[in-house]
Amino acid sequence: MGEAKMSDKVKMILVGVVSLLVGAAAGGGFGMMQVDEVTQQLNAANQQKDEALKGLDLAKKMPDESAKKFGKDLAALATAASNATDEPAKTIDATRALLTARDQIRASLDGVRASMDGDMDALAAELGAANPNADKIKVALESLKQNWPAKEQAIEAASRKLLVDLGLLQAPPAPKAEAAPAPAAAAPAAAAAAAPAAKK
Repeated sequence: MGEAKMSDKVKMILVGVVSLLVGAAAGGGFGMMQVDEVTQQLNAANQQKDEALKGLDLAKKMPDESAKKFGKDLAALATAASNATDEPAKTIDATRALLTARDQIRASLDGVRASMDGDMDALAAELGAANPNADKIKVALESLKQNWPAKEQAIEAASRKLLVDLGLLQAPPAPKAEAAPAPAAAAPAAAAAAAPAAKK
């Protein structure tokens, strides 16, 4: 009987040790899962921080790069045109590309300038006269005041286009085309008009 009790005690001890080991292994595995999860969160946070720092660095460089953009674009095209002098067709194509780029840049800059013409030019002309006429200046100022909302919108639109061309703003999305009215709406009206004619 002493041996039976002993074996029961040994069994209980073994069961306790195995339970303890299984519990420790499960707890350790759960703990490791938590450590892995925290590590993943830290890695994600570090990656976001690195991306934010790159974005900040790019934002700091952007105005300087944008100021040089038109000159660099034209320099590359001018170099390409001057290097293509061995073949007349390539020379002509490269020169056309250079002038097309120049015209696009000129259009961006002229758009801003043109948005400030008109009434302001009349004021400048009158002030540039030997004896400026205060009455003409008043008329030009009144015209400027009345036209200002449209002029302000034109200045903003031209400025936005210039900023897009410089790479400082994203181009606005293209406007969505409006759907044509459905022809099904006309069909009931035609049927209603045909009904009285059929009665006659």
